[in-house]
Formats: sequence, structure tokens, C-alpha cells
Amino acid sequence: MHDFKRNLLEPDATALLADLRRGVLTSAQIVESHLARIERTQAQMNGATHIFRDQAMALARQMDQAGDRSLPLFGLPCSVKETFGLAGQQVTAGSLRMAPETHAEDAEIVRRLKAAGAIVIARSNVPEFAMTAESSNPRFGRTSNPLDLRRVAGGSSGGEGALVGSGGSVFGVGSDILGSIRIPAAFCGVVGFKPHAGAVNPRGTWPTVSGNTRSWLALGPLTRSVRDAELVYNVIAERPVAAASAPGRLIAPRNFPLTMRAPCIELALAAATGALLGEGYREEAHDFADTRQLYLQIPKLILDDFYTDWLRLLSNERHGRYSPFTELLAQLIGKPTVDAGLLRWTLIGPLLRPRSAAKVWEMAARFADARTRYHAMLGTDGVIVLPTLGLLAPRHGQMNKLSLKPGINGLFTAHTMGNYLDLPAIAIPAWKFRDPISGLPPSISVLCAPGAEGQLFKAARRIEAVLN
Repeated sequence: MHDFKRNLLEPDATALLADLRRGVLTSAQIVESHLARIERTQAQMNGATHIFRDQAMALARQMDQAGDRSLPLFGLPCSVKETFGLAGQQVTAGSLRMAPETHAEDAEIVRRLKAAGAIVIARSNVPEFAMTAESSNPRFGRTSNPLDLRRVAGGSSGGEGALVGSGGSVFGVGSDILGSIRIPAAFCGVVGFKPHAGAVNPRGTWPTVSGNTRSWLALGPLTRSVRDAELVYNVIAERPVAAASAPGRLIAPRNFPLTMRAPCIELALAAATGALLGEGYREEAHDFADTRQLYLQIPKLILDDFYTDWLRLLSNERHGRYSPFTELLAQLIGKPTVDAGLLRWTLIGPLLRPRSAAKVWEMAARFADARTRYHAMLGTDGVIVLPTLGLLAPRHGQMNKLSLKPGINGLFTAHTMGNYLDLPAIAIPAWKFRDPISGLPPSISVLCAPGAEGQLFKAARRIEAVLN
């Protein structure tokens, strides 16, 4: 275990807010301590792409002198994903080949955070084009896991996972199209919440998704606790969470392809489900066999939506027209121009991208039908409890090999289901069940239908108490 591991007793946002409002702490003190943590860890962990020390400290002092202490995020330092627009800053998506995108104003999610009193102290690193689970790119370099620098922080919101997991940021916000909030949360030992696709306005974030995977993409928080995730979500969401009262139904998936590599994951899962059953949740088994075929279609719809845009964005006067095979040769001789993970996507593109509009329509219709059926199955009181991932954070270079491997991969079936079915999903660390060899915590997720977030947070709070 590395020294970067945060103190598990470190106050969460909710506790810090209480201290701020009582005058026990000042915003300047909290912002300064978090900036110092980022600056101490940056050289080795590399979670941030930009650190806004002067601006953040000036704003914190203003908040202390004349700020409205009733604001829901008053004076709290946070970080935002590099692909989220900040006024006067460029979005690069970690790419050297893509022309940077300059933003004249904040993305809507950033605007809401600032209006609620949050202070942006850093932007966080991503994989190139935010499309793999290892946060490495040719512009800003590689982010390492705060719990073990030899391991990946996850992606694509990997910088957020690293900053929150190391204690450098009280909370962060990221985006998630195939686990990009929950993977870093799971690997870095924090909470990550992916809402449903329509819950948080994506204006001003990159990329704009208009194809069949637009209902897979959502924006949400990475935090120190479940209650913090709900706190931040209520600021950034179009509608706040409605409280749940009575325990609901625990949906037990049958015939679901799931692989768990570490015994601690199975132990944490058993404890989580047992906690809900002990609270009076009614177990209800349902057949999930169709998720096998849906999982196999994931890369096809992703490539249909993104492949042509990737080739266009990677082509420019300096480097010429992008060719995956030319880039492969460049990487073999040690002169890469794109990240190896993005290269993998562009190499499999010609093989897996659908050949006809009719085929795309057929696949999209199958996903739409599945979303309707599973939303109805879950209703307003149903939750699913699964491992966030079937593995703990692997060593650098291993995650992309595993996640981009063809075929059904039970290590990743649980979190991807949350995207293609458009289910709100929260990842919760299980520090009580950490792996005895690596010391890493497994992560357990709760999923629900859109509109049942109150039930999700209720179940998540109970599970959090048992797992930690």
C-alpha cells in the first residue's frame, strides 16, 4: 500500500459543510489543505491536468468574508473532468492530434457547482478521447492509482478517481458511457454515481453524443460517501432525489454472465445483499440471459457512433490523415501519436463496425426494447446489487487488454449493463472486505430504474454501513 492512501476517517463533504457553517473551519483552510495534497501527489500520481491555486484561494477568501453559508456546497473544493468546459480553458481530451476546443463559458454542470458555492481547484486527467479504462494520453501522461501507484486509476474519469481517492479533492464530477465514473471509483476506493442519461444537462461537455449510445452517457459525482453523492447530485441534476420510505424489492439476476476474480468481491457482495434482506427487502428472481447478447453488441454501437468522428478528429495538416495501421507501425518503432488504448479501438473499428443502417437499426431496437423491459421489471421500488467490477485494480497496461478483448467478459458485464439499459448506478467501496494480499477494497454497486433514485440511495446507505 502506498502513502497516498487517504485517511478513511477523513471528513466527507457533508461533515466539512457542517464545520464551515459552524465556523470551525474556513473555506480557505479547506481549499489550501486540498491544494497541498494535490501538489504533493501530482508528480507521481498525475491526477490533475491543471491546478488553479491562485484563483481557488482568492475565491475561498471571498467566500469566507461574504459568501452565503446556506449554499449547498458552500466553500468546498472540487475537481472536474478535463472534458468538461471551463470558461477560458481548452478541452483537449488528452489528444495531441485533435485541435483543442476552447470554451467561452462553463459547462452547465460546472455552472451549477459554482452557483452552489463549490470552488474548482483542478481539472482531472482522462484517457485519450475518454474511451478506455486506463487514464493515459500523449498530452498529459498517465494517471496512477492513489492506493498503489503500480496500478491503474481506471477511466475514463480516472483523474477524478485519483484526486478524490488521494484526498486531493473533496468531490469531483465525471462522465460515464461504459463505466467511466464507476470504474475509477471502484479502483480508487471511493463512491461513484452514474445517473440516468437525462438526469444531468451535458451542455458544454465533450463529446456531444447524438447517436444510438446517447442514452448510455451520463454525468455524475465521485465522492467520499454515499450521502455526499446524493448531496452533489441534487445540485447538478434537473430534479432532486425523492426520498424512499419502505424497503423495496431486491432483484436477483439469474443466468447473468458474471465473473469474480477475487474472493473478497464475493464476500462483499454477500454482505451487501444480506444487509438489504435483513432490512426487509423482498428478494425476487428474474432471468437476465438476454444480457449476454446485448453485451456482445456494445462495441458495435459505440463504433457506429464514434469511429468516423475519431478518424476525422485525429486527421490534421501536421500529422496527415489518420490511419490505424500507420499508427500501429509508428508505435512499434517508438514514435506514437495517439494513446495505445485509442489505437486498439481504431484497429477493431473496421472489423466490428456495422455494415448497414438496417443492422444498426436492428441492434438499437433490441437495446431499446431491453431498456423498456428492465425499467418495468425494476419499477419504482426495485434495486439490483452486483459487484461494480469482477476484479480489483490491475497493473498498468493490463486493463485495456482485458476490457477490449472480444467476447463476453464477465468481469465487465455488471457495470456496462447500467449504461446500455440506462439505469442509475452507484459504486460503493467495501473497505471492511479489502483484499488481504493487495490491500485494495472491492466495490459493490446498486442499480435502479430512472425515477427510483430515492430507493437506490436508501439501499446504498445501508450497504455502505455494512461494507465499511
